[in-house]
Amino acid sequence: MDGLMMGAIVMALIGTVWTVVSAKLALISWVGFIGCTSYFASGGGKIGLKKSIIANLTGGLWAISIIALQNYFEIANPSIIITAIFSFIMVFQCKIKSLSFVPGTYCGACAIFGTNGDVRGAFIALIIGGVMGYVSDTLGKYLYSLIKNNKRITPSSIE
Repeated sequence: MDGLMMGAIVMALIGTVWTVVSAKLALISWVGFIGCTSYFASGGGKIGLKKSIIANLTGGLWAISIIALQNYFEIANPSIIITAIFSFIMVFQCKIKSLSFVPGTYCGACAIFGTNGDVRGAFIALIIGGVMGYVSDTLGKYLYSLIKNNKRITPSSIE
């Protein structure tokens, strides 16, 4: 077994728990997996977690802006113009280092659009999803290192 396999096993377990818990707490399961996907696409680790959450939430804010502005224009299909403007902004913001993860920005926007503007539900699930990715990645690597070095896993070794 290698580190990737251990990470995959841990992700399967965490993903299963998330699916059950999100259903019981009326959270948006699939958005959590978008947050998790964003974490892994960002490169992972603490820096990736930060990048993906900031990008997801920023994208969500842009999507909220698009939805809100559509009601203020009295032209046919205002979403065409508004989407063009905000698509430009979502990519151009990569000039700012903390906002440079453009795919994560689009993931956040898609989560808002896909939930019909459920900001609270989408933002909570995106953050949990990012944390879920971080935990599975970190725990998978840790468990693999213990197995590779033939160390016994005890409660104190996890702390």
